[in-house]
Amino acid sequence: MRLEQYTQPFASSFYKKYLEDTANLSSFFHYEWNQTALNKRFQEADFSKHKRTELAEVITSFMSKYGISVKSSQHIDELRNNGVVVIGGQQAGILSGPLYSIHKAISVIALAKQQREILGVPVIPVFWIAGEDHDIDEINHVYIERSRTLQKLVYPEKSRTKKIASESSFDQQLMDGYLNEIFKSLPETLYTKKLKSKVMELLENNLTYTSFFTALMNELFQEEGLLLIDAAYKPLRKLESDYFQLQILHAPEIANAVFEHEGKMEQQGYGTPIQAKESAAHLFYIVEGERFLLERVNNLFINEAKGLSFTLDELMEIARENPEQLSNNVVTRPIMQEMVFPVLSFIAGPGEIAYWGTLKTAFEIFGMKMPVLMPRISISIVDAKTQSLLEKLSFTIEEVWDGTLQAAKLDYINNNRNEEIPHLIIEIKKDLKEKYDQLEKLLINDGLKLSPLLQKNLANHEKQLKFIDNAIEDTFLSKLDATINRYDYVSMSLVPNGGLQERTYTPIQLLNEYGPNLIEKLLEVTYEFNGKHHVIYL
Repeated sequence: MRLEQYTQPFASSFYKKYLEDTANLSSFFHYEWNQTALNKRFQEADFSKHKRTELAEVITSFMSKYGISVKSSQHIDELRNNGVVVIGGQQAGILSGPLYSIHKAISVIALAKQQREILGVPVIPVFWIAGEDHDIDEINHVYIERSRTLQKLVYPEKSRTKKIASESSFDQQLMDGYLNEIFKSLPETLYTKKLKSKVMELLENNLTYTSFFTALMNELFQEEGLLLIDAAYKPLRKLESDYFQLQILHAPEIANAVFEHEGKMEQQGYGTPIQAKESAAHLFYIVEGERFLLERVNNLFINEAKGLSFTLDELMEIARENPEQLSNNVVTRPIMQEMVFPVLSFIAGPGEIAYWGTLKTAFEIFGMKMPVLMPRISISIVDAKTQSLLEKLSFTIEEVWDGTLQAAKLDYINNNRNEEIPHLIIEIKKDLKEKYDQLEKLLINDGLKLSPLLQKNLANHEKQLKFIDNAIEDTFLSKLDATINRYDYVSMSLVPNGGLQERTYTPIQLLNEYGPNLIEKLLEVTYEFNGKHHVIYL
């Protein structure tokens, strides 16, 4: 296994600025992302304010269904006492969702280990699951390979409501069939049968998006002691009751702060990642598992489409008595995280860093600072075949990312193409059109009204020419297939769907190829939190 590091490919302008020049973004963040910042955060943050005992009990209760390892139990005890956390999270995708979910968990674990050693205190890895999210279309699919192309395979059951992920249930028979289809798309290896058996076993008692996701993540990371918690877990909502009340009371201030701060971001050319409104309440109300975003209108908290309307006192009572009916949005979730957990650092992806950049003054409303936002580790895994093909084709991985490889493939095809053939087909088509036009004029002059028949006949000829043209192209490409396949294999491996590998593939493809100890191998790598993209050759 070999590790190489590269400048982040496909980085947005704001993310690139954050990686390369955080100091000049100080108006958007409280800390840079280096060891000095982590030391400062540890020294100045008030980690005594948290409800540690209650939090430890909530996490224990949530994880007990999935199995709590010895190390996880140790971490819960440390959290109950004086431990601080490195935290990150993700939506509950099928089979863990894209690989970057796994990379986030690896990042959380790696940074926690590193800081435990440097700071000399318990630093605990925590992964929150966005079970309160209701955009199921973002998480209900995986990509599989068929006939040398990637296909999006969507779980077939359609929901008529937009229930949150933690309450969106699978039909077990449909999900069994869906998972069977995924595994059929994988090449048979020494690990396939056992891997499929384990996945089916995890599904058996976990028939919601969140529980299935949690079971798989716990299976992969329990020996590392990764603590898991669902943002929609009702006992957690009870613990958050006081914090919801604070957010409701300060809703106008939060909305104004974020609106103004996002305006500054837009003025500096970084866009509007949240598209905040001054009237936003930045809270959802949950009805029978569905989330409805609230707005502030005339001193009321409303959702007009659903016919919801609450006074301040009514919403405060809900927060006190039934906090499970409330849910945070993209603005108040980071604030809630800071209120609930003693956070040393938050592991953030590119999109998260952009929207957290709008929240600095919102945190200050509550006398808090943002934690250190550490860019998550991003990884591309290069298998032996891809590595061999890169060498044979004489391309670097950077030339795959920047499109040079794809351009070379097109050059190879065009350089082998006989250009006389398409020109001749164009001439035949042109000649046919001219001859049919001449025939039509003669018929019109003779008073014979056959124009519709002529146009139909010409269209048939053109259709046949198109058929011949396609057949020629297919035969031509099949002649070059062996070399084209090499280009396509490398592209599909390293830039599926035109982006990084980690944004398309799930870990199942890799676990099937390399076996169940792949995660263990990846965790053995000494990662540097330096904003680089990590390429691992297996």
